[in-house]
Amino acid sequence: MTSRTWLLLLLLITVALRLPTMVGVQRGRGDENAYVFFAHMLDERGITGIRQLLHDYPTNEKLRQSPLPTRVGFIVPALLMCKVLGGFNVDNLAWLSFACGVGLVLIGARFAENLAGRKISILCAIFLITSPLAAAISRRAMEDSFAALAMLACLYFFDQCQRRRSIVDLIGIGVSLCVALLSKESTLLLYPMMAIVAVYYFRAMKLRASAWLLAPLIVAPLVYLAIEIGICGGVANFIDTYRAYAAVQPTLTYTLHFEKGGPWFRYLLDFFAIAPVCFIAAIVGFGGASKEPFRHGRNLALIYFATAVLFFGQMPVVNVRLVLFIDMFLRLGAAIAVVDLAARFSQKWSRGALYVGIAIVVLTDASQFYQIFVRANVYSPATFALLDAEGFYNLENPK
Repeated sequence: MTSRTWLLLLLLITVALRLPTMVGVQRGRGDENAYVFFAHMLDERGITGIRQLLHDYPTNEKLRQSPLPTRVGFIVPALLMCKVLGGFNVDNLAWLSFACGVGLVLIGARFAENLAGRKISILCAIFLITSPLAAAISRRAMEDSFAALAMLACLYFFDQCQRRRSIVDLIGIGVSLCVALLSKESTLLLYPMMAIVAVYYFRAMKLRASAWLLAPLIVAPLVYLAIEIGICGGVANFIDTYRAYAAVQPTLTYTLHFEKGGPWFRYLLDFFAIAPVCFIAAIVGFGGASKEPFRHGRNLALIYFATAVLFFGQMPVVNVRLVLFIDMFLRLGAAIAVVDLAARFSQKWSRGALYVGIAIVVLTDASQFYQIFVRANVYSPATFALLDAEGFYNLENPK
């Protein structure tokens, strides 16, 4: 089966399996309304409307609790999606998240094939489709699914640039970085991640990227700054906007109580709470025997995942939806574990063990999705909300 045929088949399967998750969702909370409002404002008044929002931001209590309206990397596609579907509302905007969720599966599967081969890629794709976190976020009218797709695309094209010298990949990483930076400021943390991984590509895999790779890595933040400064109306206004945004964050009740800092391993706890079987399987996969053909893929997945947990865990706001893009590496680790463990059985039982392993991960994923995001109706998967959904904590009566 060719790569195009395989990706087309994966596209159809993902859409068919994810569509039912879009039914019966109660939307219209927090950031969902904010992004619809920003998109509508941009459509009606253009950049002038965004500048007015930025002017009102420090003193408007409602605006202060919303994301920055400068995130045009997401707001512009949100505007286009709402216009195509005929109205500015959260249900229409949610379809952009859905499309990005499907894209996340496709690019995740392609990335997994680069790292560990087609067999592992197919299994990783299955686990990506059933990921409780990815499925839940992709049915919401928020930017997290869009930002995760852009950030994973950055890492995918970075990997591509290490393996071959192609102008298409250089353009791909440049565009992905621009879109990601204009959607989520924390994209800057991908730079130290890529620097660490580049050492592994060079030392362990003997891959030498072209010097031209520096061009998109330098140009992308410059384009970001030019666009943001243009939106804000000058360098001074740009600095004041982000200074005001940073000053507001410690005063927000929800952020202060549920998303403010925590131990460095908080993201590990969140991933475990959402998908415990997949998480344990990934740990087994990351710590498995260092043999071909999975050795480099396993090591790279572990480096990408671990560095993201460490760097993003230092941010002032910590919520697992902000690192959705690394869910792919966790699921790649789980896929490697299932294949490796099945191979340890005799030839007679190996195939059956593989199917049992896949079924266990998929069924527990489905159960966790229902428990946390349907039954408990968790909107933002902060740690305490996850523990409350699992019955370990009571948000209404913490004592």
